[in-house]
Amino acid sequence: MKLLFIHSGTDLYGASRSLLRLSSRLVEDGHSVKVVLPGNGVLKTELDLIGIDTTILPNLVTITRRSYNQGAGFISLIFKTVASSFQLLRLIRKHNPDLVHSMTAVLPGSGLAAMLAGKIHFWHIRESFDEFPALWRIYQAYIFLLSKKILCVSTPIANQFSPRYRNKISVLHNGFPRKEFEPVSQVRINNTRLKWGLDEKTIAIGVVGRIKMKRKGQEIFVQAAAMIKNKFPEARFLCIGSPFPGNDDHLDQLLSLVKKLNLEKEFIYTGEAEDIKAAMAALDILVLPSVLAEPFGGVVIEAMAFKKPVVATAIGGSLEQVEDGKTGYLVRPGDPEGMAAALIKLLSDAELREKMGSNGYKRYIEYFEFEPFYKKITDLYLEAIQRSN
Repeated sequence: MKLLFIHSGTDLYGASRSLLRLSSRLVEDGHSVKVVLPGNGVLKTELDLIGIDTTILPNLVTITRRSYNQGAGFISLIFKTVASSFQLLRLIRKHNPDLVHSMTAVLPGSGLAAMLAGKIHFWHIRESFDEFPALWRIYQAYIFLLSKKILCVSTPIANQFSPRYRNKISVLHNGFPRKEFEPVSQVRINNTRLKWGLDEKTIAIGVVGRIKMKRKGQEIFVQAAAMIKNKFPEARFLCIGSPFPGNDDHLDQLLSLVKKLNLEKEFIYTGEAEDIKAAMAALDILVLPSVLAEPFGGVVIEAMAFKKPVVATAIGGSLEQVEDGKTGYLVRPGDPEGMAAALIKLLSDAELREKMGSNGYKRYIEYFEFEPFYKKITDLYLEAIQRSN
């Protein structure tokens, strides 16, 4: 197969890692893969390392909150989308792929370019549009018209589409290769904990991901920590990650809240982890405190793969990832009291943490390992290509 992937990111967070995993395996199996990105970054570096041809298209248009919320900006977005589509059209004609795959929902020009080129187009939906109902009423029809297949990372994401559009939809949970979670050496774990200032008696409870107040929920995590810190003096509450570029004020707000709640001794901000696998292995509990739905939080699966119990909010993809009471706990979004109660159960019982971690690993292997994902997506590719011939 000859495949052209179009992606909106340059970092190495969830969607980018999914692209990297899929591209790598396709090339390993002898398929031709080319990737279009909006700029240079760590993702391009990783793609270069595995020999994948990457084209940088600086004018590749993506939908952002700013472009949608501003009236004049939205009009500009439409014109830029058309211009971007013609740039993509030239690339598609040059590479002549069997199939074009838009890797995120926020690429409005890629489906149009694929249609103009007469190519099969798959559209991967990894985003929730709950905040933008007016946009979504129009945009879901646009996605439907320009797609042969719509791939949704979870059932809640699929359910945001109107029933009349669902005949093109397949729910496809992201897959995570087992080899990525080979046991991390105790030396790496100890070095990570030492860097954080933790000893062997410390119980580390962590949030991993971008810092974004009132969306990612770090403020709820901090509020829950303040409620239980006196009961568990051996507990430390960590935020691993950084704000989006330009959103440094979110970190300032978080640290201000930590100070206000007298959590400076118990709270640790690590910034980006140099060794993310060791960082995950060094935690005792993972928390996903998102206030707004995470379509499919990859950090939850990574924690399960490292046999860590998870406390997550009961919205979005977490509902399909975490088995409440068996692999961790689901709590209401925006509810620090509920989160604190769940954490108290886990902090009070080391055997329960171990049991839930073990159950989580089994669930990861059964439902979220890479091989079933890879077989399903390649079968969908082949079926679409064969039908078009």
